This record gives sequence, C-alpha cells and structure tokens, in this order.
Amino acid sequence: MNTPNSKMEKHRPKIVVDVFYLYVAQTGIKTYIVTLCDEILKKNNPEFEYIISPNYQKVKQNQFFRGKTAKWKNLLFQLLYFFRKQVTLPILSYYHQAAIVFSPDILSPVFAKGKKVSVIHDTCFWDNPEHYQSLWLKYYLYFLEKGLQKNGEIITITQFSKMRLQELPPFKSIPMKVVYQASGLSESLALSDLKSNTQTRYFLHVGVLEKRKNLGILITAFDKLTRMVGFEDLRLVLVGQRGPRETLDDYDHLVELVTTLGLTEKVDFTGYVSQDQLASYFHHALGYVFPSVNEGFGLPVLEAFSFGLPVIISRQGALMEVAGDAALIFENSDAEALFQSMKLLVDNPNLRKELGEKGRIRLDHFSAEKFFLSLEKAFKEILNG
Repeated sequence: MNTPNSKMEKHRPKIVVDVFYLYVAQTGIKTYIVTLCDEILKKNNPEFEYIISPNYQKVKQNQFFRGKTAKWKNLLFQLLYFFRKQVTLPILSYYHQAAIVFSPDILSPVFAKGKKVSVIHDTCFWDNPEHYQSLWLKYYLYFLEKGLQKNGEIITITQFSKMRLQELPPFKSIPMKVVYQASGLSESLALSDLKSNTQTRYFLHVGVLEKRKNLGILITAFDKLTRMVGFEDLRLVLVGQRGPRETLDDYDHLVELVTTLGLTEKVDFTGYVSQDQLASYFHHALGYVFPSVNEGFGLPVLEAFSFGLPVIISRQGALMEVAGDAALIFENSDAEALFQSMKLLVDNPNLRKELGEKGRIRLDHFSAEKFFLSLEKAFKEILNG
C-alpha cells in the first residue's frame, strides 16, 4: 500500500551529485563538495532525492591522489575521471532517471538523462592557459563545451565569475546562475577556545602553493617589513600543499626566494594541516593576506572572517565581491603597497579590531544553510525554466 509519503518519494525529482573529484580536490572545490554533501545528509525532508556518487564518506577519507603525486597517479586519475564523466555518469543518470546531473567540479558528461548542471568556479583555464598542459587543456575544454551545449546550465559562485564567463564565446548562450558558496569552516572550531602554542606574531596565508596565488609578492613585502626596527620578530606562515601539477606548482620558486632573501627562519611552509591545526593558525594570526591574481571566490577570506581576523586582499574582482568593505585592498603587482598595508595592520590595533568586526558581519551572507537553500532554489528554476 502506498502512503502519501511514499508517493511523495516517488515524485521527488532525482539529482545525481558527482563527487568523484573529491579524490583530488583541495581548498575551494573540496569545501564546496563537502559542504554540499553535509547539508544534503543532515536535511530531513529535502525537496529533491539526491544520489551522491561515488560513496561520499569513502572518497572523503581517501588520500591516494592527494597533494603532489607521481605522474602515473595523475595520469591514472585523469583516465578514470574522463571515463566516469563520459561513461559512468550517463549510465547512472538513466538508471536513476535523473532530472539533473550535478557536477560541482566543472565538467559535465556530453550525454546524460535530464539537465546537466556544472559549477564553474573561475576562469583560470582561459585566463592562464600557460599553467596547464596544452593537450590536456584542449581535450578538457572540448568536453566541457560539448557537455553544456545540449541541456546544459552553469552555476557559478560570484557575480564576477559570471561576468567573466559571459565574455567567453562558448558560454554566451548558456543559462547561468550565481550561488554563493559557504565558508565551510566548522563553526565549533571558529568559536572554540583554542590554545596557543606560540606567542609569535605572524601573518597567514592559506591555499595551494600555485603560481596564480602570487605569493612571491607577499614574501617580498614581508621581507621589507621584517627589516624595519620593531618588526624583526614577525613571521609568515604559508599553510597549504604543493600544486597538484608541475605546471601549476610554485613551491620550488617560493623556497628559492625565501632562501635568497635570508628568510628561512621566518617563513614557515606547513604543508597539509588538519582542521584543528588550521583553526589554530587562524585564531592566533596577526592578519590574513590573500594576494592572488585569479580567484573565482576566495574561500580563505571567509575563514579568516570566522575568527575575526583582519584581511588584506589584492584588487581582484571576486575577492573584492566576497570581502566587501571588510578588508584592506592593494594593487596585486605592487609589493610596496602590500608592505604598507601589512605595516598598517601591525601598527594599528584599532584598525585590526574594526576590520575583524566587519568581517564577522560580512560572514552572515555566506552560511552553509543559505548556500544550500540558494542551490535548491536554482535547481527548481532550472527544472521549471
């Protein structure tokens, strides 16, 4: 006998959520997928029936492909990734009679049952093609464009990214919506009474050590700062793994720069850290600096806001959109301007407090609940459109 609830179950639109990229995802895309899946799992009566594939918990814990890996591992993942996108996902979509196949990691299958919705986080592929292996990039973009040409729609994460995507010929005619992602940092960590294991004053950066992060200019500005009387004790903490591919990785260059400037005792490369360790670094930092030249969102800005940390960002569209009036801004090629902003934060505790308070207010716009509600609203509009 069918109950009203069982009938409702049958008629809820099904959404296949592809989380395969979580095997390699770091920072922003990883947080996006984890936040999405956690919200799905804790919601009692979602308006859609979500099929998360592959098994979320298993993929989340897997470390086989993470960080800077051997070339054969990268090649293996790429082969498995393309096979999944173009073979496995289409089969899953027809098996489940999906209304939407949702790809939080950019690439949708060329053929699938229902609407194909891709999240395109930024325009790095088009803005900095030199950072990617040319043949790989050619085929990746081919499948991306083909996958969206028929029944495809785009969700992006800032108005800035939407504007940039709409300037690109392949996407001018493809429907596009903006859904701001959430911070993803555990509120319990942000509010906990974290114990300090150091009294050192330090500036912080969090993110994969890639060329587009523009960390060389941060190190140069920091070097000038520590040469001033009264600033010699300052340190710089760079939290994050090496870039996943040689063409993107900037670690060797950064280490060489630190060595050349004689900063090896003042600059810490932490590598991967746990969530508890990350929270501790945020909690005790003097300020957070994000000098990136190409971002689709700027997730660590929100993480810094979670701890009431004053933030300095480069003049980059997505970062300014996320930070609003709660951050200092410098021209991203001007090491002198960054030095002056860092010096201003060290000298002015009232400014640090003011920016921290503004950051906490700004954070209210980016809760996990608001993200998920906005995403489900976008799904409804896509299906009704």
